[in-house]
Amino acid sequence: MNLKFPRIGVIMAGLAVASGIFPVSAGLPTMDNRAWLGYFVGFENKKFQFGITSEGKAAIKIIGKKGEPVSQDLTIPVTFLVRETLPDGKVIDRKIKPESLESAQVATDKPQNVVFRGSVTGDAGFEVFVNEDNGGISLGGHLLDAGKLKNPVRFFIELKIPDAYSKAKKDGDKKQVKAFEEKIKKDRLQLAWTDKNRVKLALSDKVDANSKEINGPGIAAAQIEIAAYDDKQIQVTASETSVLQLSGNQERPLHEGFSFIWAADPEKDPENKARLRIEVK
Repeated sequence: MNLKFPRIGVIMAGLAVASGIFPVSAGLPTMDNRAWLGYFVGFENKKFQFGITSEGKAAIKIIGKKGEPVSQDLTIPVTFLVRETLPDGKVIDRKIKPESLESAQVATDKPQNVVFRGSVTGDAGFEVFVNEDNGGISLGGHLLDAGKLKNPVRFFIELKIPDAYSKAKKDGDKKQVKAFEEKIKKDRLQLAWTDKNRVKLALSDKVDANSKEINGPGIAAAQIEIAAYDDKQIQVTASETSVLQLSGNQERPLHEGFSFIWAADPEKDPENKARLRIEVK
């Protein structure tokens, strides 16, 4: 994903509508101001920007020490997923159909109780919630119906931390290796499990991000510290009745990238109040 945010901000959608009636439109509405062209929802403070385009593509940009977003290569995609599980256990992420996206709300930079709906290939329907929350962003969502899909389907939100050092020299002679190790020596990932236990990992660690040893009974909160983000701390929290799972390549250093997958428990959250909260400090 390569989303380009405006220098002064990103786009956010307006107030929630209790009626739940969504007009038919070709994608989500966008701001009239051409500085926000193409964005339906967004938020900005001194630490980060968050935006959702009219096609339902979302991302986070960290604001650096100079007051500008850090490198475009460090953009953190946020993806709304409808995942189908086949009988053999294989999973398929169904693609959002941009033309199906709709909202009764106008695009705005005041993110309060935003709601939009859409469908994916196979016609499964979903609903997403977005809200500014004391300097952070809270996201939620759920499956509306399975459409034509016959296999189990579920709604997820993925937060993908990219390889923060994709252009750095990570190997070669001893001098290069030492310089890289020095650069990342304070990079950390701290996890709080749902059972209150905690795990601390250096991003130089080679781990199986999908393993039980890392994810435990489920992750309730995480703090990500990466020097490339100008030493900002990215905090990710799953509210009650929801959980995070770490995902990534097996037995590779975490600095090469990893993802958090958020999901609510439909049985414990019948009113769809569970949220994924993202904050940068």
